[in-house]
Amino acid sequence: MSDPIITFDHVVKEFKIRGRKAETARAVNDVSLSIDRGDIFGIIGYSGAGKSTLVRLINALERPTSGTVTVLGTDITALNESKLRPIRQKIGMIFQQFNLFSTKTVSQNIAYPLQLDHWRKDYQDRRVKELLEFVGLAEHADKYPSQLSGGQKQRVGIARALATNPEILLADEATSALDPETTTEVLALLKRVNEEFGITIVLITHQMNVGRY
Repeated sequence: MSDPIITFDHVVKEFKIRGRKAETARAVNDVSLSIDRGDIFGIIGYSGAGKSTLVRLINALERPTSGTVTVLGTDITALNESKLRPIRQKIGMIFQQFNLFSTKTVSQNIAYPLQLDHWRKDYQDRRVKELLEFVGLAEHADKYPSQLSGGQKQRVGIARALATNPEILLADEATSALDPETTTEVLALLKRVNEEFGITIVLITHQMNVGRY
């Protein structure tokens, strides 16, 4: 049996309360968990419960106050930015509000992380075409986000997150802005991502029906 792809060991995260020097708020309280490679792992909780902080601890956008976070076999708790970069390159992220560039087309949005990683242009074009077909948006390649529905925007977000072949996909309230029918479609797409590519998915939500999917 392989080692877990993500492990939290007694992780605590506290934030200083603005204007109150001696006081802190505890967003994550002594969390221990392990997520196996290829799992879909749901984290369900009400707004303000610390779910998004957990996601930020996985990609080291936040550091724990105490405890350790291990990702892809590496303790990332105290790594510097240069050593974190290759790990972050293996983590894709999709967001509640899509976070698409309004001045870029669908294809350009998907290609953006490939440009950051200096992929050759012919490889970029091939990868974008593959992903557009996978998420069912081949005919929308040259449209802009303002011309898309919420569900279509999230499909672009998923394609962009998959562009660099990540091993982990973090979905932070990825269906919260969608209607129930579109939510079901996006969840079905995420399930395909998991089954066809073996990508580990961490799904953060406050919606109990999403967690049950």
